[in-house]
Amino acid sequence: MKSQKNGDGDEDIRDLKNNARNREIYNRFKQKKKGKKHRENIEGVTAKYKTISPEEASYFRKFKQFPLSSATIEGLNQAGFSEPTDIQRQSIFLSLIGNDVVGAAKTGSGKTIALLVPVLESLWRNRWTREDGLGALIITPTRELACQIFQVLNQIGKNHDFSAGVLIGGTDIEYERDRLGHVNIVIATPGRLLQHLDENESFRCDMLQILVIDEADRILDMGFKQQLNAIIENLPRERQTLLFSATQTRNVKDLARVCAKDPVFVSVHEHSDNVTPDNLQQSYFVCEEEEKVNILWSYLVNHKRKKTIIFVTCCKQARFLTDALCSMRPGLSLMGLWGTMNQTKRVEVFESFDKNTAGAALIATDVASRGLDFRKVDYVLQLDCPTTVEDYIHRVGRTARMNKKGEAVLVLTPSQEEPFLKRLGEKNIEVNKIHVDSKQLVDIRIKLSSTLSEHLEYKDFAQKAIIAYARAIHTMRLRDVFDVKKIDFQALSLSYGLAVAPRIRFLRKHGINVNGTSNGIKKDGDTKEDDEDTDTEAHLLPNKETAAAFNVEDDDDVLRVARKNVFNINPKEKLNEDELKPASKKKNTVLPKEKAVKKLIKRGALLSAKKIIFDDEGNPVEDTSAIQKFDINEALERLEKQRQQDKKHHREVLKTIRREKKKKQHASKEEDDTMDLGDDSGEDEGSVDLSWLPDPDKTNKFNDEEISDEDNDEPPKKKSKKTKKQSILNAEEQALSLLGLA
Repeated sequence: MKSQKNGDGDEDIRDLKNNARNREIYNRFKQKKKGKKHRENIEGVTAKYKTISPEEASYFRKFKQFPLSSATIEGLNQAGFSEPTDIQRQSIFLSLIGNDVVGAAKTGSGKTIALLVPVLESLWRNRWTREDGLGALIITPTRELACQIFQVLNQIGKNHDFSAGVLIGGTDIEYERDRLGHVNIVIATPGRLLQHLDENESFRCDMLQILVIDEADRILDMGFKQQLNAIIENLPRERQTLLFSATQTRNVKDLARVCAKDPVFVSVHEHSDNVTPDNLQQSYFVCEEEEKVNILWSYLVNHKRKKTIIFVTCCKQARFLTDALCSMRPGLSLMGLWGTMNQTKRVEVFESFDKNTAGAALIATDVASRGLDFRKVDYVLQLDCPTTVEDYIHRVGRTARMNKKGEAVLVLTPSQEEPFLKRLGEKNIEVNKIHVDSKQLVDIRIKLSSTLSEHLEYKDFAQKAIIAYARAIHTMRLRDVFDVKKIDFQALSLSYGLAVAPRIRFLRKHGINVNGTSNGIKKDGDTKEDDEDTDTEAHLLPNKETAAAFNVEDDDDVLRVARKNVFNINPKEKLNEDELKPASKKKNTVLPKEKAVKKLIKRGALLSAKKIIFDDEGNPVEDTSAIQKFDINEALERLEKQRQQDKKHHREVLKTIRREKKKKQHASKEEDDTMDLGDDSGEDEGSVDLSWLPDPDKTNKFNDEEISDEDNDEPPKKKSKKTKKQSILNAEEQALSLLGLA
């Protein structure tokens, strides 16, 4: 029975080995057959490249007509892309046959599919696997655009076996570092990509097959030129390069000469009448800077069921308007998106606004103007004039995408109307002028001011927003369109809920008076001294418009800050230039008067001024004597006298303590001497009570000699040391003499 069991077990093991061997053989055969079929498919698809011409491919109406792999065609159909657009028909086949392509098309024309399909086909033809590493690199200017391209790639490439990843700022770089070695397709922003190229040893681009740069002109405008040059130096020269943008500028052509070899330029809408989408309705209206916030609030209240993107100039503006208007509850979902926002929050806002279809508004900077495809955007409201015409084209391209309808509204100031419309006309962009009924506008200045008083951080946001806006306008390249001198900052601050305009120091250095009503334009009879005095003090006094808006009479001093001339300085009197000269090496630096006075006080130049005391109402009540100059020698003498007195007092205290201790010792000794010796009759006659004697091992700290020496202020004399035996003999002799037995 035992041998039979062993025999059955050996037979089972033999069957398992045969099955495992058969399974391995079957898997090898299956992989070999699959590889042979894959190779036949690749050869069949690539053979069509020679039979189809680019002109013929430009007339294809379906993606299945292109020589593409079955996995790509199936992914496109499942994602809802069955018919190619103009840019896709003209650029995809040129990319498939290995040409370097520089493509330009209108916003919303499908450039993302035009760049992703060649990426998938290039890796599929080369039978790319996860172990082969990086094969395709896609560079984008913004994080949101990188995430959007990654989402589209997952939709159309889910039938392939390639791995993909996103490299953007604000994420965990250590998490990315350990996984980049097995990623086939990388979508990245220039900064984070260059960081991995410099620091990550496992991230190599030696086998790169294809490089794609989306929104190439924007990458150069945002200051990524040096980073992009450093990235290209780390890439192999034998590669395919694709450049795409909504506008072809000179920068893109320069980049094409650096990155690509004999590129083919594809401009789909080069001869089109409009560079903007055909179904886009464009209009504009004119208003002052201080009316924009009221117009924005009135628009939000009247378009609660619409999906709108509102563009402003700088990040601090977007932050203030988003937070302040949200706290006022406009009645719809209001969100903000700007460059300095936390990455997690940016992704959350991007996805939330994209999915919202019931009515929402997004206040954003130009970070949302490039390539982002939000679903069903009804309006694009440009609250601030764009920097260039190209930025205008990209902003309005967020609506009317893929042959859908949309509307774009541009807000201009009176000084911006004529020069900017002239530039739009040079690009064949027609914009219709509309008028806004002032009676339908809601004035929210009082309500916004109360909101700022409840939330103190909003006041700081408002001040920083105005300063950032002034700096942005001052640094614009189109000087005929943007003129910071024509902005009434006092009225603009009032529209932001502020009582007075914040100090904008860099404008004062350029001779621009922010707080004056003339905004730096001098009238006849005005002097330089008057301008300087107004520049330093006018920010504390509200003008008539501010007082009227807050229902403050001209005679009322509620908002007035009275400044007292404490140092009796004549405002028209020029200070000594040598005293105002800064310590730095910078020349021609003019200090404000307040800093100059503080500097003079620190040097001691104004210490002879009189000190004036004021009552609660601000009236002088008493004039004290002039402040005396501080004499350091006299102070040192007073300190030395006080130190001698303290030292003498300390000695007297020590003497008192020692005398008290000495008295206590004498009193205890006298009590022991007067003791009655007859009380010890019960004891042995020969015994002697020596308990009153001092301990010979313990020395007496306070004796007569030490006290006398201290009283004479002389150092105590050193006593000779006695041995223990001598002290005991002396004590016995003293005791015998007292008893009469010596």
